[in-house]
Amino acid sequence: MHFPPGGLPPNDAFWSLTMGDAKNHFVANPLNRYSVSDRSGLVPSADGSVDIYIQNTAPTGHESNWLPAPAGKFILWLRVYVPGAIILDGKYKVPPLVEVKR
Repeated sequence: MHFPPGGLPPNDAFWSLTMGDAKNHFVANPLNRYSVSDRSGLVPSADGSVDIYIQNTAPTGHESNWLPAPAGKFILWLRVYVPGAIILDGKYKVPPLVEVKR
């Protein structure tokens, strides 16, 4: 999931992206990480964008931005607390999930 520079969810509190399996259960993983947020220490790219790696195995060199996913289907929740006006006005576009073939 790629957030362009300045494109993280605008808010006056915090935001989080939470992972669950197809039955809405947290996904057991070696980090015990079930969500990432503006408080997770996400590392931006050189251009200021933020990539979140939503995958089953750790992305080499990008572990700080890894949201562990099950091998099968999953559900994501993007929550924004005290959202900014652009969200309330319906103008904020959540970036799509993009499958990267390796």
